[in-house]
Amino acid sequence: MEAEIDRPVTPRVTDLGNSLVLRTRSLPLTGDQFTNIYDLSWASSGTTAALRFTPRPTAAVDAAQHAPATSSAAFFTLLDEASGLPVQTSLNLAIEQGQVLSMPVVDREALISREGALSLRHLTAAGHVALNGTRLTWTGSLTDRQAECYVFGNGNMVIDRRNDPEKGSVRVLDEASRVTPALPPRADLVDVGFTLVGGREFRSTGVAVDGGLDIFAHDLVLRCPARHVDLRGDNLLEVRSIGGLDEDAWPDSAVTVGPSLDVADFAAHPVNTDRSLDVAPPFASSRKARMLVFEDRVGRTHLRLFDGRPASPVFQGVTPQEARDSVAADPGYRWGCFIDGGQTAKMWVALDGELTSFGNRHYLRWPKADENEFVWVPDTGRPISSIITLQHRSETQRAVDAARAASLALPRRTPAARTDPDLSSSHPSASRPPHRGRDLDAGRGR
Repeated sequence: MEAEIDRPVTPRVTDLGNSLVLRTRSLPLTGDQFTNIYDLSWASSGTTAALRFTPRPTAAVDAAQHAPATSSAAFFTLLDEASGLPVQTSLNLAIEQGQVLSMPVVDREALISREGALSLRHLTAAGHVALNGTRLTWTGSLTDRQAECYVFGNGNMVIDRRNDPEKGSVRVLDEASRVTPALPPRADLVDVGFTLVGGREFRSTGVAVDGGLDIFAHDLVLRCPARHVDLRGDNLLEVRSIGGLDEDAWPDSAVTVGPSLDVADFAAHPVNTDRSLDVAPPFASSRKARMLVFEDRVGRTHLRLFDGRPASPVFQGVTPQEARDSVAADPGYRWGCFIDGGQTAKMWVALDGELTSFGNRHYLRWPKADENEFVWVPDTGRPISSIITLQHRSETQRAVDAARAASLALPRRTPAARTDPDLSSSHPSASRPPHRGRDLDAGRGR
């Protein structure tokens, strides 16, 4: 395996059509190490990007069969030992096709897709819901804010590590973290579990007046004022807003990610103390395979994977700082963020009619009940719950986009500044110039 994986790739530039380009090259690092870089870039005028979710971890290679390019996306529930898995295994925010699947319990960066174009914003875990017709404020249960309702979700789980003689170590769920905390007597609050029933409505499928409600059994769990809840009947919930996202203009898809590339100290980012991910800080200053998404200085969007193999003497991956420095130098970025801790990061690209995978080719699947040995599955990789799919924009879509652009260019009697809500002033890079680096063409052929 070392002879096949632990070597620099041949530099190559592959035009996949409709502005989609795959570049592969190696990057020398200090200490006589290196990483291999796989970079998918595109212009939103020719290629669209969307986020897709599955209730259970599945092989993304299946979805990759139907797209020019696909990659793994955000964090998800990853457990080796647990009494069960949640209904939705995505962590924190998940929106697909304009429908809220899960809500965040912490403030964090979010990757947004609107009309096939990606953007980034820091999303506050707060907003409004309508419970049985009454508008109420909500906040994430792991924030320090006060609100009328508190959201619980998969982000509340706590993962511990236990040594294992065969597997080294295993991720074990702290079972107490899958239920809501106990409610004190006369708290005037009640925990309600909701299930998505179609459209954009959630209906109650569980109520606990003393707390202890199973978070894994519901799509959403809210701790609400008891006076607004029918303890024996049917409760209707509608999500009105999440941070700066509003029900009248939900993005096509969105997912919690992070950290942003503009973070001053990656090791200090709160994602490193998020126990729903693992005990080990995912963005400590150590070399691992890592993947990020960013927009460069000429408006192209990139998915960039820095590959590596655990325990390799020369090919371990990159630190978060090394990844950001590489992007800032070539080609430079306007915004960007990490979208995966790295150890599940993978890409699939249709090359000459054949599906080809890139990254994390060291992956070993644990033995099943009727197997005695680990199984090497470099093409399939680890099952995941969220993916990014890239599709060529159709001629019809291009015509619609051109008409929309033309209408926006028409003179108006009262000029008004247009603001992209996904690149608002709340985003740390909104008020600063683009990071300097080489022009896009300067990297061609490398």
